[in-house]
Amino acid sequence: MLALTFKNGAFPLQDSFLPTCPEGESDIFDIVLISGDAYVDHPSFGVALIGRYLESLGYRVGIIAQPEWESAEPFKRFGRPRLFFGVSAGNVDSMVANYTPDRRKREEDDYTPGGGKPGRPDHASIVYAQRLKEAYPDVPVVLGGIEASLRRVSHYDFVQQKIRGSVLADAKADFLIYSMGERAIRELADGIACGATLEELRNIRGLAYLAGEPPVAALILPAHEEVRDDPAAFREFFKELYEASLKPEPPVIAQKVATRFVVINPPARPLSPEELDALYHMPFTRKVHPDHEACGGVKAIETVKNSIVTHRGCYGGCSFCAITVHQGKGIISRPREGVIKELTNLAKTEDFKGTVQDIGGPTANMYGTGCKAAKEPGGVGCGRPSCIYPDLCPSLELSGAPYLDLLRAARRVRGVKHVYVASGLRHDMLVMPTQKRLFRELVEYHVGGRMKIAPEHIAAKPLRLMAKPPFRVFKEFRQDFENLRREAGKELYYIPYFIVGHPGCSLEDALDLAHFVGRTGRYVEQVQQFTPTPMTASTCMYFTRLDLDTGEDIYVPSGSEAKVQKSLLQLNNPRAKEKVIAFFARRGESEVLEELPGFKRAKGAYGGAAKRGKSPFQARRPKKRSPHKRKR
Repeated sequence: MLALTFKNGAFPLQDSFLPTCPEGESDIFDIVLISGDAYVDHPSFGVALIGRYLESLGYRVGIIAQPEWESAEPFKRFGRPRLFFGVSAGNVDSMVANYTPDRRKREEDDYTPGGGKPGRPDHASIVYAQRLKEAYPDVPVVLGGIEASLRRVSHYDFVQQKIRGSVLADAKADFLIYSMGERAIRELADGIACGATLEELRNIRGLAYLAGEPPVAALILPAHEEVRDDPAAFREFFKELYEASLKPEPPVIAQKVATRFVVINPPARPLSPEELDALYHMPFTRKVHPDHEACGGVKAIETVKNSIVTHRGCYGGCSFCAITVHQGKGIISRPREGVIKELTNLAKTEDFKGTVQDIGGPTANMYGTGCKAAKEPGGVGCGRPSCIYPDLCPSLELSGAPYLDLLRAARRVRGVKHVYVASGLRHDMLVMPTQKRLFRELVEYHVGGRMKIAPEHIAAKPLRLMAKPPFRVFKEFRQDFENLRREAGKELYYIPYFIVGHPGCSLEDALDLAHFVGRTGRYVEQVQQFTPTPMTASTCMYFTRLDLDTGEDIYVPSGSEAKVQKSLLQLNNPRAKEKVIAFFARRGESEVLEELPGFKRAKGAYGGAAKRGKSPFQARRPKKRSPHKRKR
């Protein structure tokens, strides 16, 4: 049981933070956590949650947030910890946090005090671990967080545009904890505290380590050197890894990197609903650390400060998303009573003004749903990448009743005026008969003007490669939403999120999407240029230019075309419009713009005579390039 056992049987004061510096020379810490983010004492921030959990087990925990990394000195602030250093790049992979999809350095960072330039190095997990080994070579270093989790094997780095090996090998750390790490970090801390050697702790689930030889029963993946420069070999490697990780009982996995093996134990057992709930009742201040407030605060807390997390996991299986790989496919839903207790306590806080910003999870309307064939809560019954795509799994319990009951109870909490759902919602689930009543009450009570949904695209091929439902489902959702909105007598909108530049998305597809967006009169700001993040199926297709399922060649937009696909959805922005005009002028295809909403339909208006008989959406498709001759 993931019990919370604070020293002396009592929680610390809720207005206190975890230490960010020792109180005196004799102040000895058991564990010191290094974070690439500013320290925000809120359960939505991974380092804060793990720190509070270790504290609840009786360990003395310190946090070093965004240390200067040019030397080892800033990492010596707490001295030598008794057990180990824990390293996290932060809530977001450091390369995603530091760079735009166009590989330009970001000028702003929501996780850095004041919102200025990112306060973490590139490949933060590696840099922090190396500085710690310089400072205290004999103290164990444990990597964790989403960056370490998704870079635990060979992976594509979109900034360097190459396949890198396991972050564990590059960092020269002692262990890597992947996925959700509460069980693994407790077993590791307890083991080291009891005097176990590092070798004796190598059997902990959810742990990865380096070894001279792989375990006897391990699944041996192709070596890093074999897949590094061969897209076809990388595709086969990724498929084998992906399929093994989705099994109800994943095997031990090993991959050779240089002269050693990265050994990855099976994932930790999922927490029970009660264990997950207990984490959110720890004494978080839900505030930014005072040192950061003095530097301008931390913007990342603004959208989550008065929010409630209801569950973990996602069985959607979207190709571009890493949630399934990191949190797991099984859904662990907190008990309704526990969520309401957290909300009741939140409503009593001094700065709560009556509005709950969000009550949800990775996909809000998956709360209370899950696999009926699983042996345990949060488990899975088969190895399907998605439980709802391309068709609905008969073992999936999809009732919207548990979430509906939770929302109704939340509305009755004293001091709560509004309960909004800002988390993403699966529109293909809302239109199912089992969630119709939930859909109705979401529209009536829980949409703060805008409902977030993610159709991602309208073209068939990109949607198939994304593992997203066909466009007709989105059209059904739109009709249902409009009907419910009118019945409720409210001026509400749905906010569709789209992805452009995804593997398989041609320029014709982007023009069709732009026509749809313009025709509906809703140009969107919620459009994302595809970013190939580590360990997703879409990233594998991006690098290999091969369909992950069939092995067939697929078109992958890049460079100026990927950027203009985004600008096509923002034609109400003069700067975006200028980019679109210039792009098609360079191609000698300005006539394709003459039918787009927002453009004047005058012959030759954009520097080229319209070609008679040619559809404005039949833009010349760029020639396919061999996956082996791609610009690095």
